[in-house]
Amino acid sequence: MKVIIAGAGDIGTELAERLIADDHDVVVLEKDSEKITSLSNKLDAMLVQETGQRIAALVDGGIEDADVFIAVTDSDELNIMFCMIAKKLAKIKTAARVRNPEYSSSNMMLTSEQLGIDIMIDPERLAALEIAKLIKNPDVNEIEYFAGGKIELIALRADKDSELINQPLTALPISPDYFVVGIFRENGEIIIPKGEDRFMSNDMIYVIKRTGTLTEFSSMVRSEKKRVKSVMILGGGKIGFKLAKILESYKKNGITIKLVEKSPEKCRILSENLNKTLVLNGDVANINFLKEENIENVDMLVSVTGSDELNILTSILGKKLGASKTIVEVNKPDYEVLMQALEIDSYVSPRLLVAGRLSKLFRRSSIISETYLKDGRAEIVELIVSKDSPLIHQYMKELRLSAQGIIVGGILRKGKAIIPRGNDVILPDDHLIVFTQPQNVKQVERLFCGYKSALKYDGTYGGMIPN
Repeated sequence: MKVIIAGAGDIGTELAERLIADDHDVVVLEKDSEKITSLSNKLDAMLVQETGQRIAALVDGGIEDADVFIAVTDSDELNIMFCMIAKKLAKIKTAARVRNPEYSSSNMMLTSEQLGIDIMIDPERLAALEIAKLIKNPDVNEIEYFAGGKIELIALRADKDSELINQPLTALPISPDYFVVGIFRENGEIIIPKGEDRFMSNDMIYVIKRTGTLTEFSSMVRSEKKRVKSVMILGGGKIGFKLAKILESYKKNGITIKLVEKSPEKCRILSENLNKTLVLNGDVANINFLKEENIENVDMLVSVTGSDELNILTSILGKKLGASKTIVEVNKPDYEVLMQALEIDSYVSPRLLVAGRLSKLFRRSSIISETYLKDGRAEIVELIVSKDSPLIHQYMKELRLSAQGIIVGGILRKGKAIIPRGNDVILPDDHLIVFTQPQNVKQVERLFCGYKSALKYDGTYGGMIPN
């Protein structure tokens, strides 16, 4: 598949790297010559300098034979214009980063279709929604919903005093409500768990479960967290503002919201547009200021200043001063691998959220969605099983999928959520929730989606052999 990306910032570069790794033909349009020079040593892609001649740049990039066009420049208007031109020049799927809510409002005179945009993405709103989910579920470090909300994935950090430390997975009570699908170690190791694997202190344990269950397992892994009654947001940028608006919209939330911003002008604008949030003008890295604002009594500290370094610093500082739990925004991949070692409770990455949201544009199979975990080193894939899958009507215990780094953690069948065990079988049209690593996604497609390739299933746990 040929993909053209306009804009080589964090999100554009992330998308390009993932698509190249997945063997797609990638073209990047970028106006900054220094970025082009830097990317030429980093990306195996065609790089085209965009100098204001939009049509010429798209033609030079080969728009006529492209399959997907993605506009992620810093300008909403430019992204919209790019998509409109791309749709006029070619029969192509388009996606655009559009941050201004006015462009997605129902009051807009032109719809997204009329603007030539198939998928409209607001990275900051995605990040704000992700943070809001964590605030509503303070006993978990990550949470994602699948199968229409009937199945969820959660991540729990194993406390050092947990009764499960040094215990094998076989020590877990048998339950039809949950399935441990992955373990992330402090050193960055990813484990697709088997019965003999043991839990260690500070492990991040990923569990797929039926929504609304698992209280027993949660208490075995860690101490229960209290409900969030107070939130302090550090940073009054787009994410901070959109998060405050979301929290204000919750009915009967009873949450006290403080938002700290250094710019007096931004504080004035924030105060005019927020109704239930106390906007404070101050330096988020000033210890005395944070103490004066009673940070030791804050249930959830959210650092979204726009600077990864400052977000990490203020999160660690806030924890030292007594904040119960921290969430940070992180954009640089190098920092994401540090989160667990630094014992930061949760983090969100706008670039990974966008990459996951757009992934369905590049799949020709029945994959519904891909959700990236831990700086993209693992994925949750939601898909529909094809009648051509070689695995239908076979017992799960006979497939030995974990030997291939694949775990089926959940099934939605005729509206019923199932946490599969060894004697369960996979049927056509089942919705599966699969935990795996990026290099295995094509294998997942072949096994479950009837995805045609140069490989076939050999009937054993080894999986695929050449035709």
